[in-house]
Formats: sequence, structure tokens, C-alpha cells
Amino acid sequence: MRETRVQRALPITPESVTRQQLPNGAVILVRENRAHPAVTVRGYLPAGVRTDPAGRAGLAVLTASMLTRGTARYASQELALILDSLGASVGVHADIDGAGFSARCLAEDAGQVLDLLAEVLLRPTFPSDEAEKQRAKIITAIRESRHDTRAAADKAFRAAAYPERHPHHRPAEGEEETVSAATRDDLAQFHRQWYRPDGLVVAVVGDLAADWAVDRLARAFEGWSPAPAPPLPPVPPASPAETVQRRQVELPGKTQADIVLGVPGFSRTSPEYYAGMMADLVLGRLGLMGRLGATVRDEEGLAYYVYSQAQAGFFGGPWAVRAGVNPANVARAIDGILREINGLHRDPARGDELRDARDYVTGSLALRLETDGGLAQALLEIELFDLGLDYLLRFPALIAAVTPEQMGEVARRYLRLDGYTVATAVPASDA
Repeated sequence: MRETRVQRALPITPESVTRQQLPNGAVILVRENRAHPAVTVRGYLPAGVRTDPAGRAGLAVLTASMLTRGTARYASQELALILDSLGASVGVHADIDGAGFSARCLAEDAGQVLDLLAEVLLRPTFPSDEAEKQRAKIITAIRESRHDTRAAADKAFRAAAYPERHPHHRPAEGEEETVSAATRDDLAQFHRQWYRPDGLVVAVVGDLAADWAVDRLARAFEGWSPAPAPPLPPVPPASPAETVQRRQVELPGKTQADIVLGVPGFSRTSPEYYAGMMADLVLGRLGLMGRLGATVRDEEGLAYYVYSQAQAGFFGGPWAVRAGVNPANVARAIDGILREINGLHRDPARGDELRDARDYVTGSLALRLETDGGLAQALLEIELFDLGLDYLLRFPALIAAVTPEQMGEVARRYLRLDGYTVATAVPASDA
């Protein structure tokens, strides 16, 4: 394979990264980068949708949104003013896989901002007035999604494709009823249970000494000891349907239809990940969205947009094709999508497709690693998915080893023509 920027310059290696596990289980990774006088932080806690209690869907998202809305030392406005005066940012959010947090500041303010980050994570107070503001924002977003054909098709797909207790069964933000019912005690209890140092990963990149950053975070997290861990809710298995499942949602006042056609896919740690990722690129992501874009959209004019995406995280997320179409073209667009999936089964790499896919993967990674934020996120993923700090050294060979036969095999296993889910959101009929 031709030499790429990833091979020429490796910003993450075992020698360039300091990794330290604290006595309470937290893992800190630091990559010094003296090129810019700034510091970027990315972090993770296992407090995502999987940990929502039964009947409390959306609690993880609501809890995460509250962490910067008041702490033991700072009211929400006070914290915002401090960060604004420093030109810094601190944020927390939750999604399917967990709770993520981030911070960015000038290098000279790194100590203060790391302390603020620890304050936010460890000592939120969940003030009632701020909770109502965040609740209202989330409920507004949920209500708006009911009138959006893309969101409605995605929600219908997830509900049909995944069993009820699977993290991908529903949107991360939950339902209006469950978000409305969440109390301050629910938020505080969720934080006590799931915001724990054992499972915490913090990646720091920037203009600072690695030993100093580790020491500062160790002191900031000092005294944060894990309580006995509650059992994680079991995740039921999810696999492609045995038959074709069809769901349709009708929305009044709409002129566009949206399609989601796919299956529960593979996880990031699956042995099939690399072949599946390359197959997905060929199907609906390369160039102007791969084969799907070239035929269903450009040649046949059946879609405003069409692409495929394999969402591979801790759990097998959807491997799905998504398209926006004229309502009159729904059936023809679905036929076109199925035709291209069948073509992927039979001929997974035509002409230069495999070479182009390899170049895209290695080139996009190289671009991502040119920023401190990209480096910090890469470090986080390397730790979370146990890839090893030599991952970038091995990455080109992992991609080069993928064969067309492997791509076709993973496509046939997951994107079956006799077992998938297709959800459509269409304009409501006059009747």
C-alpha cells in the first residue's frame, strides 16, 4: 500500500504518551504537544443510556446536562462567568455508550480548568430551577423530533430492530413522560451510582508537562473512591431480523419521506469491524456517498440524499441505509437500496474501490490527528476499546489486510436480503 501521512508521522506511540492508572481506578493519558499554547481534554464515564433505570429513560442525558448547572462551590452563572473570563470551555453530555466530557483552555489556565472539570464531575448539586430549564430543553427537542421525518423514521427503526432493553432500542434522550417524571433525587441517585472513578478515562493533549498533568488530576480526584458497583443491566442480544420487518409513520404537513433500512450491526471490538467498515464505505460513504449515491441518487434521481452508516461502539449499533425521498419514490428507492446491497454481496470491491477506501480511512485518520481534539479523542478510543498505544503503528497493516472476500462475507452476514428492518416516515394521507 502507498505510504500515507499516518505512516510518516505517528503522534500516538507508546513512547509519546504517558498513561497512569490512579489507585481509585481512573486512567489518565497525556500527550504533550508544544506546538500551540493550549490544552484539550476528552473524557469518558460509563454512565450512558445502558444505565438508565427501568421506566426512567433519558435520565442519563438529563443528569449529564446538569453537571455544569451548579456545583458545591459554584452556581451555574458563576461557573459560566469564570470560564468566559478564561476563554475556556467545559462540557458534559451522555449518549448510548456513556457520558463524555470535554474541556479546552489556554495552557496557562490548565490547572484552574482541570480543577473546575473535577468540581463539575464530582460535586454537582442539581439545583431545581436549572433542572427545569434543562428538562424543558430536552422535552422541546423530543417534541420537535415527532414532526421530523428523519427522526421519526430512525425512532421507528430502532424500536423494531432492537429488543426493548437494548441501549439502541430508543433515542438517548428518552420520552417526554419519563423526562417529565425525573426528580432531583433521581438525578442525584444516578450520579452517585454511575459517576465513578473506576471506569473514568481522561485524555489530555497540549502544551503542558505530562507528569504535572497527571499529578494535578490525581490531586483533583483525590478522595473520590468507588462505592460498591451496582450490577449493570444486562443487554439482550440483537441480530438481523429473521424476516423483513416494515414500519411506517405518517406525519401531517410534510412533503418529504425518509427511509431507514438496516440491521443491528457489529461492535467496535468485533473481529469483523475492519471488513465491515470498508464494506460500508463502498456501499454508501465514499466520495459522494458510494454506490448508493452514484445510482439511487445521481443516476436514477430517486433520493435527495442517501448514505449508509455502521455505528460501531460498545454495542452493535445500526448498520443502516438512510435516505430522503419524494413520497412517490419510496418503493422504488427501497428497491434501489436493496439492489446495491445485493451487489455488495456479489461484488464487494469493483475497480479502485478497495484502494480508494483504504486511502480514505488512512487519510481521514491523519487529518483527525492534526488537531489536539482529534488526538485526545483518539487516545480516549484507544483506551476504551483496548487497542493499545501502538495502535497507529499497526493500523495501516490492519486496513491493508482487509480483502474483498472478507467485505462480502460481513455484508452477507449482516445486510441480509431476507431479514432486515425498513422504517419510513411519510406525509399523512388526506384521509
